[in-house]
Amino acid sequence: MKGTLYVVATPIGNLKDITLRAIDTLKDVDFIVAENRLHSLKLLSHFGISKHIIGINSYNEERKAKEIIGHIKQGKDCALLTSAGTPCISDPGTRVVRACHELGIDVRVVPGPSAVIGALSISGLFVDRFIFYGFLPQKKGKKIKIMTELSSLSYPVVFFESPRRLMETLECIKEGFGDERFIVVAKEMTKLYEGVIRGNISEVIEYLQPQEIKGEYVIIVDGRT
Repeated sequence: MKGTLYVVATPIGNLKDITLRAIDTLKDVDFIVAENRLHSLKLLSHFGISKHIIGINSYNEERKAKEIIGHIKQGKDCALLTSAGTPCISDPGTRVVRACHELGIDVRVVPGPSAVIGALSISGLFVDRFIFYGFLPQKKGKKIKIMTELSSLSYPVVFFESPRRLMETLECIKEGFGDERFIVVAKEMTKLYEGVIRGNISEVIEYLQPQEIKGEYVIIVDGRT
């Protein structure tokens, strides 16, 4: 009898956001596959859970997938975790999920926190349709090219960005979408310094320039009107 792979969403900040089903699943599985081993150990320890953890990343996932699948084929249940939020969204894990499907292994989702959906829900924008782009290329020229291509869309586009590249990316948005395009920047969601900044791109850049940029950011660029 084969085991089951559970794709488990975990808090993006506030640990109280974890679901009861997620806690039960983490207690019941035989082992855990995690993007960030130390981060997952901290989460498990908070809820009094001790499990064997296999770490994966974008470089070793294909190799580690064989080991993970081997354990599941032996009848062991596995929980797949990302550093925070829902796995396989701009994070490793997709190769493991795909391999399980191809081998007839049961894959189940334990839904919960998502930075994308969380940011959209508090944006104040109409988001019956949207595009999630995720992380942008690091080169400025490629960023601007992407922004220009997306600027004609009539619905919002969602990006992830690190604090180190936030201001450069905002400048690229200004060049690609135009300085009057309305945007929403959600920072450190569910954490101590959570905040939402709304305005046209020029206003948001002006507001952020004198500030110390820390934490993780979700940027939502409104569609063309």
